Amino acid sequence: MERLYSLQGLRGAAVLGVVLFHMAAVEHKYSGGDTLLPAWVDFFQLGVDLFFVISGFVMVIVTRGRFQDRVQAQRFLFNRVSRIYPNYWLYFFITLVVYLLQPMLVNSSHGGSNLWYSFLLLPNDRVLLVMVAWSLVFELWFYLVFSLLLGFRERGLPLLLLAWAVSLVAFNLVDSWRDYSSALKIILHPYALEFIIGSAAALFFYGRHSAKVPNAVLWLVLVAALVPGFALIGHYALFSTEGLPRMLSVGLVFGALTLSLALLERRQLIRCPRFLVFTGDMSYTIYLSHLLVLGVVGRAWQIIGNWPTHIEDNVVFLILMMLAVWCYGWVGYSFFEKPILDRATRYCQRRFRSDGGRKRYDAV
Repeated sequence: MERLYSLQGLRGAAVLGVVLFHMAAVEHKYSGGDTLLPAWVDFFQLGVDLFFVISGFVMVIVTRGRFQDRVQAQRFLFNRVSRIYPNYWLYFFITLVVYLLQPMLVNSSHGGSNLWYSFLLLPNDRVLLVMVAWSLVFELWFYLVFSLLLGFRERGLPLLLLAWAVSLVAFNLVDSWRDYSSALKIILHPYALEFIIGSAAALFFYGRHSAKVPNAVLWLVLVAALVPGFALIGHYALFSTEGLPRMLSVGLVFGALTLSLALLERRQLIRCPRFLVFTGDMSYTIYLSHLLVLGVVGRAWQIIGNWPTHIEDNVVFLILMMLAVWCYGWVGYSFFEKPILDRATRYCQRRFRSDGGRKRYDAV
């Protein structure tokens, strides 16, 4: 299976953007009044949207040639679930301990959490105990839909995705997902359009027409996504909304970015920096743990003392926050996430065997 380092690099950039976005809130809370990070860092909350687009792209990669195969569908579901839950539960229980000892330190401004729903990552109207895990509820929904699509012929996937997208657009044009139950809010939310756009980009990537696109066009698409695309998203503050304009605009820009980078990498015209690739490898651990790490550094800032009339302490602690998040990400990934994934992969290969004894390995 083809490994695209550009996807990992984009994951790394996305998670660092999310960290930077939350660092602004920590700085505002603990700096004593002065802030260094500008207001435009709110843009980086769109790192989650980029994750959704990449997720759709990856789903096409890992399911190629596996449609209408019961064993492969089982392996797909097992691999997706084993990637989400074990690592998530570690940070759920760490957060739970903090919540039981000091309730005011966990989501105190967002109300209480349903612990069972948080543990199982089920849709509910209360904030999850691990606050950033809201995106995992959407991911699980995407995985469930894709596992159902595996029951159809692979050549029908483009039409099935188109039907899903058209249904979502039509509904959101005439009604609001906010008016429904917590489960239906996930099903009807236009976030799925970003996942579908990522899947469509991957279908084009593997299609026969992708090789015909001139290099100059790919560079033009990449630049257009990075410059006018990002500028328009920022100008209209689409990151502060949750409707169709955001999901379609952001999804198309990020889809163009992902597709152009993947094709340029395939043609050996670009190389993703190793730092971003490695950060992408451990992006899930960073994403789940960064609020805990930022909270610890923020409390240390408060205890050591801040200087509201000086900016030096902001510089020091902002650098310290990013370093602490990245370093813990390396520790958590190396000593927990990766070993767990390796064990899950070996179990999957033993437990779910095709009739011919084939073995496939999900490397993405």
